[in-house]
Amino acid sequence: MRALLFLAVGCTDWFGGGGDTAPVDSADADTDVDTDTDADTDAAALAADDARVRALEDLPGGEFPCRTALLVRVKHIVDGDTAYVQPDEGGDQLKVRFIGVDTPEVAHDADPAECYGEEAMAYSSEALLDRLAWLTFDAECTDVYGRSLAYVIRGDGDEGFHNRVLARNGYASALAIEPNTTFETEIDRDVAQAKVEGLGMWEGCP
Repeated sequence: MRALLFLAVGCTDWFGGGGDTAPVDSADADTDVDTDTDADTDAAALAADDARVRALEDLPGGEFPCRTALLVRVKHIVDGDTAYVQPDEGGDQLKVRFIGVDTPEVAHDADPAECYGEEAMAYSSEALLDRLAWLTFDAECTDVYGRSLAYVIRGDGDEGFHNRVLARNGYASALAIEPNTTFETEIDRDVAQAKVEGLGMWEGCP
């Protein structure tokens, strides 16, 4: 009888009936599920965006480009008009200066940020960071600092042309440097319209 009682108690403890097992916090469990669901949703959205960008055709670029278009993933934003990218085909990262536009400077060492520099950087980060983009080129591929010079394309039409989007929304002024001037007229027009509408730095900076 004593042996049967011992077995009964032992079995009860083994299956959790008589132990001090802490109760499961349903809120924590729900949080874990929500986090996993959010991560899955983000991954699916990024995969869909990658597929959309890969499929883009008729990419705007220079009339006589120095090289063919290059698919890249944006890895780091330096400021509003400069980024580090990783070619999708592999190879070393490239430092890319966006052609035709000039955003205000962000803080460097002892130099303070210019008005709207941080906002321009944040805008490019939101639009480009960790995403695929096409780089298209004009007549000259690099500048004297060794940076690649490119147009950044993430969609169809003007709305997908990041250089022009920066200009049109008041995050950049025009900067035409020969021989990369294929879109000089369009970017000048974008900047002029942003000024008329008081967008971005044209309203926020003295």
